[in-house]
Formats: sequence, C-alpha cells, structure tokens
Amino acid sequence: MIIRFSIENFLSFAAKQTLDLTAVSTCKERLEENTFEFDNESLLKSAVIYGANASGKSNLIHALQFFCQFVRSSSKDSMSSEEIPVIPFLLNQWSKEEPSKFEIEFICDEKKFRYGFHATKQMIIREWLYEQGKLAFVRAFDGEDDTIQVENIWKTAHGLEERTRKNALFLSVCAQFAVPEAEKILDYFAAKLHVISGESPNLFRNYTCNQVHSGEYRNDILDFLRNADTHIVDLTVDKRERENSVLPSRKYFDIKSHHNIYDKSGQIVGQVQLPFDGLESLGTKKAFALAGPIIDTLKTGSVLIVDELDSRLHPIFTRQIVKLFNSCKTNPLNAQLVFNTHDTNLLSYKLYDEKADKDEYMFRRDQIYFAEKDNVEATHIYSLIEFKKKDDKKVRNDASFEKDYLNGIYGAIPYIGELISLPDGEEK
Repeated sequence: MIIRFSIENFLSFAAKQTLDLTAVSTCKERLEENTFEFDNESLLKSAVIYGANASGKSNLIHALQFFCQFVRSSSKDSMSSEEIPVIPFLLNQWSKEEPSKFEIEFICDEKKFRYGFHATKQMIIREWLYEQGKLAFVRAFDGEDDTIQVENIWKTAHGLEERTRKNALFLSVCAQFAVPEAEKILDYFAAKLHVISGESPNLFRNYTCNQVHSGEYRNDILDFLRNADTHIVDLTVDKRERENSVLPSRKYFDIKSHHNIYDKSGQIVGQVQLPFDGLESLGTKKAFALAGPIIDTLKTGSVLIVDELDSRLHPIFTRQIVKLFNSCKTNPLNAQLVFNTHDTNLLSYKLYDEKADKDEYMFRRDQIYFAEKDNVEATHIYSLIEFKKKDDKKVRNDASFEKDYLNGIYGAIPYIGELISLPDGEEK
C-alpha cells in the first residue's frame, strides 16, 4: 500500500507536492468502508484527482510511472551510458539545473518503508531508505565524491557501494545482486504497483489476455465484462504467431468475443464468435484492458493508479469500479485505487449508510484532490479536507461538492474565454 508520494522539480511540479493517502482524523464519514487500519494508522482505499486540462494531474501519474520504472531498470547494463530521463520544471530560471526529487512511503511485506532519491540527468545526488523508521542506507554526492553509507540492518548490501554507477540507484543495484530486502522492494514496485497511462491504456491488454488465456482470472474477467453491460457472454483468447513479421515480438493474442444469437421473438437460439478488435466498441476494449489489472489488484491487495479512468467509460461504470475498491466485501485485502478524472458525477453520488441512517457521498473529503497551476504555471495539489473557503472555513461534509466545484469555489477549473474570435462585421 502507498502511504504518501512526494515530488519536486519534475514536469509541471516546481515546489514539493504530496499525495497523502493517510485518512484525516477529523474526517469521520465512511470510516468502515473507505479506510483501513495498518499499524495504528488509518489509510485510504482510494483517491480521485480533479483539475482543468493541462493542470498537471496527469503529470502526477507520469511521476509515479517514471519512479517505478527507474527503480526497476536503473542498474541494467543497457542504462550504463544513458542519461537519467528526468524532466525538471523548465518555466523558471533556477530549477533547470537542480535535481528532481522523489519520495515514497509504502507498506511492503507488512513493513513500512520510506525511500527517495534526487536526480539530475547525469547522476543521483541523494538516495535514502528507511525500514520501520530505521535507516537502511543513505547516499550523498558532495560535489566530488559519491558516498554510500550502509547500516547493519542491510548488512548483506555491504560491498555493493563500489559497484553502483553514478546514474544508477543503489537500491536497484542491491536487487540486481540478490540482496533479499532489495529484491522484495523491487518486486513490490514491479508486481504490486500498477500504473496505467492515459496515453496507452491498451498496454495492459496483454496482461488481461494472459489472465484469460491461463485461466487464472478468466471467470472474474468474464463477470466484470458481463456486469459492464457489454453483452459478451464468453471469450476465446488464443496465442498466435505472425508470419514474416519484422516486429520484435512475433506472438500476439487473437481475441474472439461470444455473443448470443436471437430469433424473431427475442429468444436465444445460439452463439456467434466475433472478432474482438474489429467489432467491439472502444469502451468495451478499454473495459477489457482494465479488467485484468483491476481484478489482480483486488485479489492481491495491490495498488492501481490510472490516468483518465473515465475516458471511454460510462459514468455509472466508472462509479462501479470505484465502489469495488471502497467496499469491504469486494476489497477485503485493502487494495488501493488512485485516478484522475473529469467525471464530476462522482462528487455528487451518494450511498446509504445504514448505521448512520443517512446518505453520504461516495468519497470522503480527504479522498478528493485537486490539481491547479499558479501564475507561473507550476502545479499544486490539495485535498478537499484541507481547502479553506474565502470565509476561512473548511468545507463541510454535507456541502454540494459537484456544484461548488463546477462553480469554481474549490479552484482547479478552466477559465475559458471565447474559443473563436469572429472578424469585425460578422454576425455573432
């Protein structure tokens, strides 16, 4: 599980910004459904991020994606002569040459970790890891020497300091040389933290295909698609090999969706297999691509981070996905979902609380985040629970979240002028 993730001087983030998934103690709504306890700390099962186009909300997802990929790959030989692919905030005069900074607090193997690093395109400037509050290692570049200090709780990592390139993370090197503690952490970033980019959601399609083909989550994926009202009654997923292909991978999945055939009275008289890619809608294709990661995340108690979750999906379907994570019944292992969206219906939808005998919003105020750029185009993120209105009062739990957001009370909306200026003399 993720506790916090912080970034600074990366993409549109100039000053340090933090996505905090700890539950705020003063926020009392939906405690049993939307939060869970670990080591006397209350954490959130989900978080949603709103903001205008170009506000930087997708950059938060990109930052998490970069962080995970770089931790997994920085020690590979293929990266030895490569620049570190950080992009500092470029819209002021002083940050271009400063390092980008990342830190994550997370739970792995029932232990709390705090790990972070500072990096320029050329080298790692700082790196540190705390395990259960105790320092495991710390690294610092003082302008001349790159010094790594390893504590005894990570004694199996002693001797790897000299094997660490200036553009590689010490944590990655430790995992490469089979330090058990480091291998567990890298496995967490590889297998327990799924990041789905809005630019390429279909990258996870093969993940879903593998799960159907292997039979591991086949029935769960079929139930997911049936409940999404796709009218798909079954799937056939076969591995095939392209002939005379110049692509690096010649293997691909051939998907057939099964649909019912009806007679004139509307009775089912058979089934037909249809080419999935040729005849299914874009929404159905996205639902299929998401099905595997969503089900695996819930089954393994992992973390799923999705850019533009609502894209191509009906608002009711998006709502049902969120309810899967907030429900104690469908999410007994406390998996987490973090996503950004423009779907404001989620802010107005209410669920009935039997114990309180009243309706409450699906999201708690500490689960709702906003991304907004300031006057120098730097992104700031803040939650609804910490937002203060003009009268210096905080937002009540019974406020009209959707209406107030669209009216600009919480900020993070676009201020759009006339999109087209007509020439003088033309009628408007």
